[in-house]
Amino acid sequence: MMLMTGLLLFNYPESAIRMTLINSVQTTALLVREAQVRGSAIDSVNSSLGGYGVYIKIVDANTLSAVTLFGDSVSNYGVASFYGLPIGNGLYDITPIDETNSVTSIPKNYKITKVCVGQSPNITCSETVNTSLTISFTRPSARPNIYLNGNNTTSYSKACIEFKSPIPYSVGHIRSVEVYNSGMIRTAIASCI
Repeated sequence: MMLMTGLLLFNYPESAIRMTLINSVQTTALLVREAQVRGSAIDSVNSSLGGYGVYIKIVDANTLSAVTLFGDSVSNYGVASFYGLPIGNGLYDITPIDETNSVTSIPKNYKITKVCVGQSPNITCSETVNTSLTISFTRPSARPNIYLNGNNTTSYSKACIEFKSPIPYSVGHIRSVEVYNSGMIRTAIASCI
């Protein structure tokens, strides 16, 4: 009994770090799923919103990483879709209307290190070139619009968000969230490739 207790206590700090990373990855995947459900439905007061999305910005080592859930406003940018419902521009805007719904911070010392996008079957990863990722959903489709660096002229077919714990070179300390054009959202115990 003492041997098992000793092993458990010996591995506790590393396990706690890994569990915090898993929690951050799962929370991000759930935020993308929430945006998908709310964006593909008509969740709007007086048709002021034309979708929902998540916005992720790569930040420096001294700033906490965060995931922003936003309601895509149709004010000034809205256009009617072929379903007759107004949709937004698919991007996270703070002017003229702040579209922020909620901001979820990643715990201190845990980072979103890179965002990757691609057109099937290729994917491009970069820690310096890709500085922000927007995944938005416009009604009535559950398929994502995946935009890179605030540019909505090209929607990619897949995206990957990579997370690292404070000890990223150990097994299980790099994880990712993958979003596909089909509407599938999944987590992976691996880095973005």
